Amino acid sequence: MILIKPHHFIDIIKLYGAGIEQFVPDEAFGHDFYKVANEIVHNPDCELQITIYGDDICKPCNRYNGLECTDPLDKIAGYDRKEIYNQALDSRLTELLQLDTKSRYTVRELLQVMQENPKIIFRVWLEEDSDVTEKRNTLFQKGCEKLHKNMRKE
Repeated sequence: MILIKPHHFIDIIKLYGAGIEQFVPDEAFGHDFYKVANEIVHNPDCELQITIYGDDICKPCNRYNGLECTDPLDKIAGYDRKEIYNQALDSRLTELLQLDTKSRYTVRELLQVMQENPKIIFRVWLEEDSDVTEKRNTLFQKGCEKLHKNMRKE
């Protein structure tokens, strides 16, 4: 079972849509994005539990203090820390998609919930420029299609 923030799930699918087939470690931060991402794209029956707090990607990161991300943020107006911005994104996703943080979802199930809401990215990433949001959405949709196609082959 993987504990994951919903925006991390979207980021994984988006990067998969951008052409990343095998995720590699980020040595600068030391987080486990690559481990979680590889498990998600290669194991559609993997169980996920949603959180808006530190997840299995964050916990080993050198910017995570055991309670929260300490990484500063200066690119998004109104937010000075990544933790606060990410919680806003994840709270929006959890609410809009009606995700239950006490339930478990398979990758297949969470992907389906996201595909049933094709414009969700435009309703969540409100603070970013529209061209950035459009690109995020396009790559996310590509990743959904690609992952869904690969799941049908299995």
